[in-house]
Amino acid sequence: MKKIIYLFAVVLLASCSGPKYTASFNSYDSPRGYHKEAIVEAPVAVIDPATLVASTSVAPIEIKETIAPATEVRKTYIQMTKTERKALRSHIRTEIKSTVKEQKAKLSPSSTQATNAMDKDLMLATIFGAVGIVALIIGGDVFYIIGGIAMIIGVVFFVKWIVRQ
Repeated sequence: MKKIIYLFAVVLLASCSGPKYTASFNSYDSPRGYHKEAIVEAPVAVIDPATLVASTSVAPIEIKETIAPATEVRKTYIQMTKTERKALRSHIRTEIKSTVKEQKAKLSPSSTQATNAMDKDLMLATIFGAVGIVALIIGGDVFYIIGGIAMIIGVVFFVKWIVRQ
């Protein structure tokens, strides 16, 4: 039994360390086959977005000179009257409160737990399963018993997690 477990552990470790799963970091700065001298950046033409026109018809498009839109005159905070300032401050307060409320809703414990955290039963199942496997690999009369019990507990938590899904 001990030989089978050791063989299984060696096969598992060997399969995970194969060249397919190892990282390969290129020591080159440029892609293969290209040299830095050969890469030439073409100048980018600056196009005015107001002159871009799209159409589904076949007829030619005539570009007319567009008149710049009238600039909107805005008052600075110093130029506002007292009542305008008060209205602006209250509007800013309500906007900040609504933004903070949205952020708190996004960061609530239930949403964080549902997206980022591991379920407690699944976490306990992996911990007990890992302890059981390590105890079975170590071997010996006591460790076989501890490993078996830990594996059973891990399976119970795993089944409990699956039932809830």
